[in-house]
Amino acid sequence: MNPRKLSSSLDFFLRRFCAIAILSSVLVLVLSGYAASLIYERYVVRLAESNAVNLASSIINAHRTELDAALIKAPLLPPDIMSLDRTLRAFIQPYGIVKIKMFSPKGIVIYSTDMRIIGTDASQNAELQVALNGGASSLIQHKDQFRDLTHEERFDVDVVESYVAMKNPEGKVIGAFEIYQDMSGFRGEVQQGVALFVGGLALIVLGIITTAFAFMRKAAKRLISQQYQLETLATVDSVTGLYNRAEITRRMEAEWQRFKRGGPDARKFALLMLDLDHFKRINDNYGHLAGDELLRRVAGRLREELRSYSEIGRYGGEEFIVLIPEITNCDAYSVAERLRVRLVEPGFDLGDETVSITTSIGFAIADDSDKDLDALIKRADDCLYEAKGAGRNRVVGAVETAPEL
Repeated sequence: MNPRKLSSSLDFFLRRFCAIAILSSVLVLVLSGYAASLIYERYVVRLAESNAVNLASSIINAHRTELDAALIKAPLLPPDIMSLDRTLRAFIQPYGIVKIKMFSPKGIVIYSTDMRIIGTDASQNAELQVALNGGASSLIQHKDQFRDLTHEERFDVDVVESYVAMKNPEGKVIGAFEIYQDMSGFRGEVQQGVALFVGGLALIVLGIITTAFAFMRKAAKRLISQQYQLETLATVDSVTGLYNRAEITRRMEAEWQRFKRGGPDARKFALLMLDLDHFKRINDNYGHLAGDELLRRVAGRLREELRSYSEIGRYGGEEFIVLIPEITNCDAYSVAERLRVRLVEPGFDLGDETVSITTSIGFAIADDSDKDLDALIKRADDCLYEAKGAGRNRVVGAVETAPEL
């Protein structure tokens, strides 16, 4: 994949990762907060249920005579109800109880701090049946408005409603209590606990996401860098830094396809084949390292002399090829001659010595008569061999009239 496309794809992936990570984190935090609130709520309910069981036991132990009488005489007469009411209110007042009911074994309300419901049948209440079977059941309710034991209207109250069995000394269930406890005081603690839990979890999630993002970004940069290196290895000649043969051929093929699509009015392009004369002597006399350095210097001069839209590559050994788009025969000859002269003078400094070298150049202009790119390359190559056969250090091309050297 092209490194630029790869970079764009990785940037897109990282953006998607961030978006998904943020959305997932928000979802996790919301669900975690909800779960934590349920856990705290369950704790409050269990605490209230435990308190209700203990309170019921205390009421039974402290007022067994009155309660036994109430269960035996049910339904109670008004004087008995008022007497029991005063007794129970005085006992439960310090415990934060806002309402209490007492049921017969059949589920009939035989006493309530709300005397309007005394005598009603609550036997269909599932929680009450749990208590009448010897268990305990609690649930939390939010009351927008509630009247407490003092008949004071209270608003926005969290009440835990607990059903607790009444048992005689032998452990037999003789009735049930329904005890309402005001647990609103725990709301702030619950909210604070949930906030601390979610806040801590958010910091952990943020740390994980940040670490993962940094790791992935670093890995992405390394991948892009490696991709650039691979592309360089695949397209650039390691000695000269010019395009290698495969890449310059690919670019020539692209220019050829553009030329063929243009039809009769297509702008022509030129191919220049350059060969360094007697380059083998450089390797023999100065060594291959010096030969490579000379190739780099030649490549540098060619780049300096050519315009930015021209393409240049090392075609093999000491042979170079130049692709010049939108050019005429005479202009191609002028460019080729300028390159030839530029490579002759001044010489190239190789260590303590200055080495001079000449260049033979052949060129051809794309023409409709060319069957394919290979035919065009062959025409340029034939011109190069003609230049070398004519004594080297010259330019030969398919021009009708060429200036004299």
